Amino acid sequence: MPETTQKRRNQVFKSLHKPLTYMGIERTLFFMIAVSAVGMFNLFNSIIGAVLVFIGGCIFGHWVTNSDPAFLKILGRSEKFKLRYDAAKQTVPNVEVR
Repeated sequence: MPETTQKRRNQVFKSLHKPLTYMGIERTLFFMIAVSAVGMFNLFNSIIGAVLVFIGGCIFGHWVTNSDPAFLKILGRSEKFKLRYDAAKQTVPNVEVR
């Protein structure tokens, strides 16, 4: 006799899984953009340069957040992991499949 299994349904709250944003930009990226704009103003004493950096950073941040909110986290953490494949190596790598 086939065993009947009940399908499990879990309630998911959309607000728990979407990123926290300011002006549609992920929070840490927005902070970095704001600090960069302030740094531009302090370094070059130019409000126009600071505004341009802020607007350009906001456009970039909005694009990155809409395409993939975790993209910058993945990119930032990727430096500490060892490469598994290097196209420049001519030897066959040892790969363990589990």
